[in-house]
Amino acid sequence: MSGLRLVLVSIVVVVFVAANLAVFAWRISRRRVFTRGLRGTAVVIGVRRAALYQRKALLEAPTDVVTLATAAVPRGIETSQKLPAGQYVVGQTVEVVQHPKDRYRLFVDRLDLEPSPLVVYVPLGAAVMAPVILLLAAGHLSLTP
Repeated sequence: MSGLRLVLVSIVVVVFVAANLAVFAWRISRRRVFTRGLRGTAVVIGVRRAALYQRKALLEAPTDVVTLATAAVPRGIETSQKLPAGQYVVGQTVEVVQHPKDRYRLFVDRLDLEPSPLVVYVPLGAAVMAPVILLLAAGHLSLTP
């Protein structure tokens, strides 16, 4: 029975590692936009309240979805950031960061809205430690019933 348990735990660890690596990849790519992206200004052309399904938690504070117009995209781009409700109005000029290769990835240049390096690298640390913990646990498991 312990062999089956080890296989199940191994599968869970593989899924855990894959999920953490995916989260890390997403966070590091977003962080790179802020460190290597093109900085400029944009005009707010639309503000609407984020729908409940766009928030990650029911108890999360209300957020706005802001549409920004730049010289490269005058029709506007919705930011994928969670912007605090009530801080932006139509016609306001804001500082933005654009992905160097994709003009449709645009973020409001506010470091207080972006995760710290610690939050970015924690999933990577968890993904590295999970197999080590599995190996340590496997050494303590008995293969006899």
